Amino acid sequence: MAIIIISMVLLGVCFQHSLASDIKSPKDEIADIRKLLQDQNERILKLESENLALKSRLSHVERDNADLKEQVVGVAKTHELLQDEVVNLRRQLSEMRKLPEQNNLRNLNIREPQNMKHRRLLALVTDPPTASVDLVAFYAYMSKPEPNPSNHFTLIFDVVRTNLGNGYNKHSGTFVAPSAGAYVITWTINTSPHGAHHINLMVNSAIAGGTLTDTEETGDYDSDSNTAVLVLNQGDSVNLRITYPSVGILYADSRAFTSFSGWKL
Repeated sequence: MAIIIISMVLLGVCFQHSLASDIKSPKDEIADIRKLLQDQNERILKLESENLALKSRLSHVERDNADLKEQVVGVAKTHELLQDEVVNLRRQLSEMRKLPEQNNLRNLNIREPQNMKHRRLLALVTDPPTASVDLVAFYAYMSKPEPNPSNHFTLIFDVVRTNLGNGYNKHSGTFVAPSAGAYVITWTINTSPHGAHHINLMVNSAIAGGTLTDTEETGDYDSDSNTAVLVLNQGDSVNLRITYPSVGILYADSRAFTSFSGWKL
């Protein structure tokens, strides 16, 4: 009987010890809760960063889409003009074929032979003339400073002074080559005190040039310029883009023009 009682007491002690080991202290529970909160905060920060990056990409896509729409409108207008010209040439050719042969002979001494005109008109009707751009040049600058531009931000030069060939778009900050050839592209960037900006010249999606503007002292403003000579195909896009997180203000006013320009050789 005594042995049974002792065994039951030992079992009770072991059960209490096991139950106590399974219950966490308040300090341990608080530590676990803090760890969970820290993990959740880190996930939230990561999601917010990814959201900002997606918004920036969407903004670039919308600007490129607007630029493409303008190009499509320009091509459509050119196509309409060419169609009108072809119709006009065909009408002239039809009228000339109806002229009496006497008139053709009478005008031989004062006009070029009629058959030469026919050949030229037929060539124009068969092969409609393509639109050509003789002069291509643009110059634009910022109307106001750009505070703390984000990474992958395309610089927008919203004041356009020269745009021969209509290649530059002030809404997207992008120049699209109207025709193939060699181009000179130049830019000037101004930086406010304690500022640093990494800026690259982009041709389509490739880096073709760059500038680092940096100021260290109070009251120290910096102005940096660069130039690139590029061989572009028709439709190639050129712009300036922030390629590293910026510090400070990208400066622009009537005394310090932050500008973007280029011309075809």
